[in-house]
Amino acid sequence: MKKFKEIQNSIKPLLLSLCLILTGCGAASLAQESTFESAYENVEEEEPVNIYTSSASAVIEAVSEESQAMALYLPDRNENRVFSYDGTTVINDRYGSAMSVIQLQPGDIAEITYNNELEKLGSITLSGDAWSYEGITKYNLNAGNDSATIGEESFNMGSNVLVFSEGRPIDTGEIIHQDILSFHGKGSNVMSITVDKGHGYLELKNSEALLGGWVEVGQTVISQIAEDMLITVPEGEYTVRLTAEKVDVTRDVTIERNKVTELDLGDIEIPEPDDGVVIFEITPESAKVYVDDKSVKTTYPLRLPLGLHKVTAEAEGYDSLSEYIKVETETITVKMDLEKAKAVETVSGNSISSSTGTGSGRITIEAPADVSVYQDNLYMGIAPVTYDKTAGDHTITLRKAGYVTRSHDIVVTDDGRDVTYAFPDLEPENGRNTVSGNFISGNPTDDKNRNQNQTTGNNNNNNNNTVSGNSVSGNSLTDSQNLDSNGENSGNGDSGNGNTDNTGAGSSNIDDTNRIDGSSRDSNT
Repeated sequence: MKKFKEIQNSIKPLLLSLCLILTGCGAASLAQESTFESAYENVEEEEPVNIYTSSASAVIEAVSEESQAMALYLPDRNENRVFSYDGTTVINDRYGSAMSVIQLQPGDIAEITYNNELEKLGSITLSGDAWSYEGITKYNLNAGNDSATIGEESFNMGSNVLVFSEGRPIDTGEIIHQDILSFHGKGSNVMSITVDKGHGYLELKNSEALLGGWVEVGQTVISQIAEDMLITVPEGEYTVRLTAEKVDVTRDVTIERNKVTELDLGDIEIPEPDDGVVIFEITPESAKVYVDDKSVKTTYPLRLPLGLHKVTAEAEGYDSLSEYIKVETETITVKMDLEKAKAVETVSGNSISSSTGTGSGRITIEAPADVSVYQDNLYMGIAPVTYDKTAGDHTITLRKAGYVTRSHDIVVTDDGRDVTYAFPDLEPENGRNTVSGNFISGNPTDDKNRNQNQTTGNNNNNNNNTVSGNSVSGNSLTDSQNLDSNGENSGNGDSGNGNTDNTGAGSSNIDDTNRIDGSSRDSNT
């Protein structure tokens, strides 16, 4: 028993020591836990790093939803860039409200943030400082002095202004006076132009029996019918009226942008005529022609009563020529080549001089080669082609099978000098501009393609349309717009009233690089 108590007494200190050790360890653990929790609670959460540190003003050139890429032009830096975007990219309208990428249009002006190394957009917001004038018919473009007139207001228009037709970039020189445009810019600068309504072409097939008659396309175009003519018409639906001796018929046509619509007139029944058609081929083309001593214009075929007629041709610096022609029921061609008058020598004092008459100058369409050339709907020949100048505003149309037909406005001055034009090459009908991956394929959008001597963009042009029938319907085009003091469009859209002003024309004078003088068609701006 004594021995048991001794053992018990010896164990007590050991147990006490063990308890103290265990208590100390627990306290230490609690202290460590308390310290860890305190340290965790005092750590601040780090904010995400903004990687989109670059910003710029931009003009939208193209958007590809499939590849999630966007082609932009940065005017302040004169750079063309392609950026990627994804679901994290913020897209807002000018008021800061969210919008979809499909709502962005080529020509829109926006403010962007982006990562330069990743070439990725962080945000794109339509510029609140930008203005737009839409549906404009009264304008004047003059790339020669970098200016544009919209209504009565003048703006700066640099050589890098972007022009879009059907979402594709085109050259400024492809705009003609019949086109309806929207302008976008900031301050006094035009930054982009959109073709709201462009133009197409009407070709008359089997029209021999109607030569010398008249064709009216709605209330937009009226022209005398000639051989191999190609009529430039604003896109839209029209009733075509064709009139000649004892003939008055109508046809419905639809003119599509940059496409040729063929109107077959072979089904028209022609009564036995009381007159015949005479086509004149006079050299030089500046010669004045008289039929039975009455002055006539030989630009178009002429209808004359059946029988004999006296034809006289005169030109300054040439010998006059007269001959008799017999007009029959069939079309005849009268060819007259005047010979240059011999130089007349005169003696005055001690000097001898000689002189010959001078014409009004000649026009040469030099390029592109091997294309059919039309001036104001009339066939002039295959380029390179030269013909006499006629002062005024003219529309030159270039056509070649397998290529997109193009038109250019020119202004011809009565200065007696020869002038040569070289237009951009025509584009294949299947040309496209696409955004693929991180680059633009198709026609490039760099600055080299924004001058008069380069071609950018293209428009779809597939098979020609053929129209026949006798129904009567259709409408013509006209627009009126009112622009408020802030530059916003507040006018009326298409009214459907006919506009017969067909005299205005722009220019794209290649001799004076980037010169484009547009037209003024009746409109309230």
